[in-house]
Amino acid sequence: MNKTFARTLFILIVTLCCTTACIRDKFKYYGYEDELEGYAPVDYVDPSQTWILTKECSNGVGGIPNNAERVVLLSGNPFTDDGVEILAEVYTSVLAGQYANLSFVAPPTINKVYAAALGENGEYLAFAESALNATIKFDGTVPTGNPKAITPQAIKYCFEAEYPKPGDWDYNDVVMTISKEIVRDLPNVVALNVSLDAVGYLEQIAAAIRLVGYPNNKVTITQNESSTFVREPARERKILTQKELQFASLNGHAVINLFDDAHLAMYHSDKDGNVYRRYFNTIENPSSDNKGAVQPAVKVTFYLDFDDENMARNFQLTELDPFILVQYGTSGSNFWEIHTYPYKLHEVVYHYYNDAAQSYNNLYTWAIPIPDGDFRYPLEGEPMGMMKNSIVSGSYQTIGHSFGEWVMDATSARDWYEYPADGAVY
Repeated sequence: MNKTFARTLFILIVTLCCTTACIRDKFKYYGYEDELEGYAPVDYVDPSQTWILTKECSNGVGGIPNNAERVVLLSGNPFTDDGVEILAEVYTSVLAGQYANLSFVAPPTINKVYAAALGENGEYLAFAESALNATIKFDGTVPTGNPKAITPQAIKYCFEAEYPKPGDWDYNDVVMTISKEIVRDLPNVVALNVSLDAVGYLEQIAAAIRLVGYPNNKVTITQNESSTFVREPARERKILTQKELQFASLNGHAVINLFDDAHLAMYHSDKDGNVYRRYFNTIENPSSDNKGAVQPAVKVTFYLDFDDENMARNFQLTELDPFILVQYGTSGSNFWEIHTYPYKLHEVVYHYYNDAAQSYNNLYTWAIPIPDGDFRYPLEGEPMGMMKNSIVSGSYQTIGHSFGEWVMDATSARDWYEYPADGAVY
């Protein structure tokens, strides 16, 4: 073998090896995409899909009575409607005059809002309705009748824990409901109510909430000690190892440390010290055979004390990044974060993408925020909704109002979450 031939053969071998490696890497990447498409609940995802159902709005309110203590914007008419939520609120003590400008996020199912001026005891002093993004003027009319209860706006967050692999798409591996309230006489403070409603997974899951855009040194986070997610504070933490209630994200944002183990947050450990792992609140007829169990939701209130009053007044639920953390693989310390779609590629606690986040920059999501605190999430193993080969099925399958239609066309069926299928939801 002469030197020229040997050199040529060496170059060919190196080139072949590099080409094979590139093909293998490329195959792995596109194989992942093919796997997602094959197991996806829909034929395709609308390229414009953001997986967000709310819309940002702002209404001005004028003519506020002098004796009003609070002004609220409501999702419905409490004198006739049930389940009316407070979309935005402000105490008159922080207003410069008789006018307020209130920003809020609205679910897609409403096209008008109701403004009310409330007295010190919650009595209605003035009431008016308006289109979204308009100025409302109280005309001095005092409403009559018996109003029904109004509650803070809530968003239910539904998670799949198998990320980055496709799961069963029932989005009930962790279900949390979050609402916020302005604290009376404390204009810098927002109360954040967090409810852990369900755990539809048999492995350990941790959870936290990042305050997007709010530096850790600009807000102080405390909690109401009457309830807690941390049942056994002395237990060694595995996934979310920080013990502090508040800590800084990798980019310096404030983070609320919810829990290191969702099962333990809902139920105490067994007598032998092992965590009681069951499908909590995701199986219709729970038993030891199906590993199901029923547990009351655990609710904890956190207080966000902002350095600036405007921060508190303008703070919106959509500025929250609730996420869960799971172990990737059966051993080791590789932990993945699972965020809602807008924050899917963010790294808050761990650098879990290892500078390869774009490899996971697809249109699928493993977490969905639903602008309805009473949303009925799917039963264990029931997909949120499917639309394959024009066949609609799943927990939300009503034609014209189905989950699958919305995923494939982000402008349609935006009210899908109001149409559960009988026997498919919890």
